[in-house]
Amino acid sequence: MNLRASDTGPASLVGALIAFLLFAVMAMPSVPARAHEGHDHGAPAVMVTAAAPRVEASSESFELVGIVRGKTMILFLDRFANNEPVTTAIIDVTLDTDTVRAEPQPDGSFLVEAPWLAKTGRRDLIFAVAAGDASDLLIGALDLPAEATDGAAGESTLALPTRSPVLWLVGLGLFVVGLVLGRSLAPRRNNAPPAPLAVPPERSTPERDIGLKRHAGAVVMLAVLAMATSARVVLAHGDEDHGAVDDKPMAAVTSPAVATDSPRRLSDGSLFVPKPTQRLLSVRTQPARVQEVSRATAITGRVIADPTAGGRVQAALAGRIEPLEDGFPVIGQRVLRGQALVTVSPVITTLERGGVREQLAQIESSIGIAEQRVARLSQLQGSVPQREIDEARRELDGLRQRRRALGPSLAEREVVRASASGVISVANVVTGQLIESGAVLFEIVDPAKLWVEAIAYDPATVIDIRSAVATTADNATMPLELIGRSLTLRQQAVPVLFRITHPSPTLKVGTPVSVILQEARTETGMVLPAASVVSAANGENVVLEHVAAERFVPRPIRLRPLDGERVVVLAGIGDGTRVVTAGAELLNQIR
Repeated sequence: MNLRASDTGPASLVGALIAFLLFAVMAMPSVPARAHEGHDHGAPAVMVTAAAPRVEASSESFELVGIVRGKTMILFLDRFANNEPVTTAIIDVTLDTDTVRAEPQPDGSFLVEAPWLAKTGRRDLIFAVAAGDASDLLIGALDLPAEATDGAAGESTLALPTRSPVLWLVGLGLFVVGLVLGRSLAPRRNNAPPAPLAVPPERSTPERDIGLKRHAGAVVMLAVLAMATSARVVLAHGDEDHGAVDDKPMAAVTSPAVATDSPRRLSDGSLFVPKPTQRLLSVRTQPARVQEVSRATAITGRVIADPTAGGRVQAALAGRIEPLEDGFPVIGQRVLRGQALVTVSPVITTLERGGVREQLAQIESSIGIAEQRVARLSQLQGSVPQREIDEARRELDGLRQRRRALGPSLAEREVVRASASGVISVANVVTGQLIESGAVLFEIVDPAKLWVEAIAYDPATVIDIRSAVATTADNATMPLELIGRSLTLRQQAVPVLFRITHPSPTLKVGTPVSVILQEARTETGMVLPAASVVSAANGENVVLEHVAAERFVPRPIRLRPLDGERVVVLAGIGDGTRVVTAGAELLNQIR
């Protein structure tokens, strides 16, 4: 059967293009998949590791960390028990038969330079440490990994079908699609036998253009399909999982593990804190030891003034406040007992003033009559009894005293004086202020004599008190001395008074405090500084256990206060646990 050139040309062209596209797809070099933040391309989560290779070694006396930086290694030596830096020591590093001495650095670290630091592989190192009277041998393993390369990134896709059957299915699908498209684009034949022609008729120009456009569209569709199927650059969004072509994680082939040398909180809740950061934060530890201590109970209280040392200054008369020549005393000013503070001028109404003047007039009249009587009796001396003369004189003296006492009442001022020595804590005076009799003008406090008034809702806690301390909100502690307890309940609680034996100069009256009472009963626990306890995100009390040289783990605990500066851990950690005692609050803020 004779085939026209127009029947076979386009189909042949489509087949050739399909073959070319298949070859291009198979030969296309692989490109590493790229994902946005929080996306997964099929590889397991990459563990965040330290940026620099490390070696750790410890003993009962020392703890050592070595960080490799290029061809050098920086050593940090600390005391194992308390994490205190050891800056003056002799450290010899031995690998097989090669021994190198570490050089001390100004920052307290030690520098090691050795040729084997530039080689990859595992190294078993021996550290001979001598610091003062203590010496020890530490053994640690240093793993120097090879640098990550991108040689596998340019791997040809021609080798991928040998490892993944998916590409075989893709190629077969493209082949079938090509056949279907080629068949659909081929010109339809008429069932009637064609008339014999001597010369095949040529297609018109519009028909030829339409056919070429159809073939070009098919080629474009195949190209888009091939590129969408074989492209290795994948953009992931959300929580999508694009799978891995290779059996190995893609991150292991094309990129190293995420590396960082900064302090951080790991996925299990523990903390990774490099040694340089620990020294910057002055992190210290302490082994927890089980011991028997007195049982303690905390009650609330507040600071009050000693009523025998301070006092209130009140006006005896109603009147108007007027300052002295030096002005009014101010709060914080120290005064002495009997010192003049202010004056009070009596305020007399017109009616009262008229009554006083009337009394003065009567007294003046009585004085005149008494003077005449005394003069007359004096002339009759010897004729009248001496008793009458003396009575007349006494009556005259009494009237004159009444006049002297009543006369200045119209203008005399009252001088208000300090009732005790101390510091003025309250001043309620203003020039021209009108006050009533008994109004409190000043309150004086002796800062060296302060008390604490506490409230105990359980009377049993204040029956047998061995010792007591008060703690403020800023963790300041003050020893207390028991004064007495009340026999009358106040709001269903027992008031208890304590004397502060050594008050702080910054302590103020009214400051709320927590009073910790140590009873005669004892209990078993581990005593730690109160600064060791921090609050977790859920609000529970935790301590940080130093489990490794650069790793800390939060441990929930159950505790009871001891003396304001220490607490007793009753559960949560074991004997000998290394607990952070300094810098715990800063470590707890690491995220």
